[in-house]
Amino acid sequence: MLRFIAACLILTPAATALAQGQDGTPGERNLQVMAELLSGIYDNANQAYFDGRLKYPDDRRQDRTHVTIEAVADVNPGSPSFSFTLTRQASATPDERELWLLETDADPLLVRMKRHALRDGEAVYRDGCDVLWRRDAGQFTGTNESDQCAATMQLNPRALWIGTGRSTPAQLLRARAFSCYVDIPGVAGGRDEPFDRYQINDMHDQGALHWLETKGGRQLGITLRNVVWPMNNEVGAFTRNSLVMYVLEKTEDGVKTHTYGWTEPHAERIGLNLQWMLVNCFMVSNRGVRPFFD
Repeated sequence: MLRFIAACLILTPAATALAQGQDGTPGERNLQVMAELLSGIYDNANQAYFDGRLKYPDDRRQDRTHVTIEAVADVNPGSPSFSFTLTRQASATPDERELWLLETDADPLLVRMKRHALRDGEAVYRDGCDVLWRRDAGQFTGTNESDQCAATMQLNPRALWIGTGRSTPAQLLRARAFSCYVDIPGVAGGRDEPFDRYQINDMHDQGALHWLETKGGRQLGITLRNVVWPMNNEVGAFTRNSLVMYVLEKTEDGVKTHTYGWTEPHAERIGLNLQWMLVNCFMVSNRGVRPFFD
């Protein structure tokens, strides 16, 4: 009998842990997913370029816009918090800075995002400007229908779309972080030849552009863009997306494009060797990658 009671006591906690009736709401789950997705660097370099190439009217074109979203700890326990910074190309300082707090809503299908303006280091709640997010088939869609701060947003693993009052929203693609180095000259083939190396530690693949000055005084630029084609560039063909690297130079006559190369859009490294210079960009360096059998 004692053994039977002891067995029951041991099994009771396990039975309690497996009890039914612990279902949460869709909103609770969606909040968790959004909290994982939001942080990142976003840029609409792709959209801004193709808006011009497609010759859209001015009211449809989007200015180049860069957004950084970072998780902020301990703002409101239990409510994931994020700093939001938006900078347009012509601006020297951020155009918009906000604090976003995610909470569940009375509607079990929704996630409520409370927006606070960041002013002089203080977060000021924007009353009436909450954005309500709902899970759609392939993304989260957030809306605010008030007169003072109407907003439409979409979030998915690849992009953040923000309505700006124009006929089309800003399509901000999620950037991947790269590091690069430039060797001059571009030594290859195992030759024992001296070269100078220039390091770039904060590149990304949504139009980041970095200029460097060589020891010879040349102004060279390296840029990466993960190109998403909104149209085809050949009749009767389907143009595939590509990760593209450009090599530029500032000259007396303006900016010159020396060359560009491309690879698959999901590639984690890309390089060019023009002999007089070599460029290598990567998400993980050869010094950091784990060895593998090949």
